[in-house]
Amino acid sequence: MRKKKSTPTPKKPETIRHLHLESNEFSAHVADFEKWLRVFGFAGSTIYYSPAYLRSFFHFLEQNEINSVDQVSNIQISMYMNHLSEITSERTNRKLSQSYKLNHLNAIKLFGKFLQRSSNLTLDSTLRYSRGMVQSRRWLRQNEIERLYGMCSAGYSGSLNRVILGIYYGLGLRRMEGIGIDLTDIQWSNGIIYIKIAKNKRDRFVPMSPKVQYDIRTYIKRFRIPLLLEKGRPLEKALLVSDKGTRITGNSVYSRLQNLARKAGIPIPLPLHSLRHSIATHLLANGLELEKIGQFLGHKSLESTQIYTHLIHKNI
Repeated sequence: MRKKKSTPTPKKPETIRHLHLESNEFSAHVADFEKWLRVFGFAGSTIYYSPAYLRSFFHFLEQNEINSVDQVSNIQISMYMNHLSEITSERTNRKLSQSYKLNHLNAIKLFGKFLQRSSNLTLDSTLRYSRGMVQSRRWLRQNEIERLYGMCSAGYSGSLNRVILGIYYGLGLRRMEGIGIDLTDIQWSNGIIYIKIAKNKRDRFVPMSPKVQYDIRTYIKRFRIPLLLEKGRPLEKALLVSDKGTRITGNSVYSRLQNLARKAGIPIPLPLHSLRHSIATHLLANGLELEKIGQFLGHKSLESTQIYTHLIHKNI
């Protein structure tokens, strides 16, 4: 007798299915949404994945100090889509696919229908997804960068924000490159940082300006060391640490940038990669050779750097 072929179990999106939500409202919405999908006979894959995508969205909202559906509009959804476009898959080491990001948006829209039909609540989810929506290169002018720095308050949070701006604007690093910096990667005597978690495995040394060095030193001595001692984690390797004393996450860095931009009157969502585009554009405008900018950014080919010449011609 021929053995019946079993149906493969879909791979669990473990990372997002088990994200912790602080908001009781959000947790209840995820549970009720899944029940609704089951009652109305949606496809098994929809029942399995859509609540997970919704949980990921809610977790992102909490990182941006939003804890109720009443506070959600297309602005927050657009911010979330831009956030997804900056994430690199741990499995493939590539950016998330267009279809995967579209699945997240469709789950949010489906949740909007659930709200309307089950409780007469509305969710502004009319956003239409397009490739250009999250792939356009945006850069800030010099005075906008100064406004971001101006919004950095005193204390631990403000000092960390200055270091984040220094790493992603001053050093022009990519998302994971900045998060991955350890204290041992900093060569103070030479004024450089070794970037070991680099795209295309192109490790490199990046020079620090005196301003960036000063901000990093101040952060380490005045805030990072006391915080780690308080949390019982004096041997933590990461340069950028959360208030829990652990390596900071990409979500946290992104949320901090959005808060700074909001206070500075800069339109959001502001992709983290915009800081990298900004320093490259400013260096080119100040006369630095294209080849040297490419080396600074860790580009594999000069073609990747030439995009900034178009930005210069278009915007300056």
